[in-house]
Amino acid sequence: MKLLLDEMHAPSVAAALLDAGHDVVAVAADPSLRGCSDTSLLQYAMESGRALVTENVGDFSVLVKRHVAAGESHPGIILTNPARFNRASLAYPGNLIAALAAFLADPPVGGDSWTWWLQRA
Repeated sequence: MKLLLDEMHAPSVAAALLDAGHDVVAVAADPSLRGCSDTSLLQYAMESGRALVTENVGDFSVLVKRHVAAGESHPGIILTNPARFNRASLAYPGNLIAALAAFLADPPVGGDSWTWWLQRA
C-alpha cells in the first residue's frame, strides 16, 4: 500500500517509513504538492494510487462522499486524531510512525474507497 501524508504531518514520518521499505510521500516535502487544495490533493492521491493520511476529517469526509456518490473510487483515507498524534508532544512523530508501520505491516482494510481511523500502535 502506498501512502500520501497530508501537509500537517512531518516529512520525517515519510522518511522513516521509506527507510523501512514503504512507499510514502509527504506533501510537506514536495514543493509541487505543498499548499494544494484538498480537492487537488485527493485527485493526486487517486491518480497515484496512494491512500491519504490526514487529520482533516471535515473536508475530506465531504470530498470522499462526493466522489463515491459520483461512482468514483479512491485508494483510501487514513484519518488521524490530533489528540492521539499531537504534533506538539514529545511522542510525535514516533507514535505516528509506529502506528502507520503497524497498519502497513497488516492492513486492516483493502480494496477501494475505505476510510480508517488510525489508532496508536
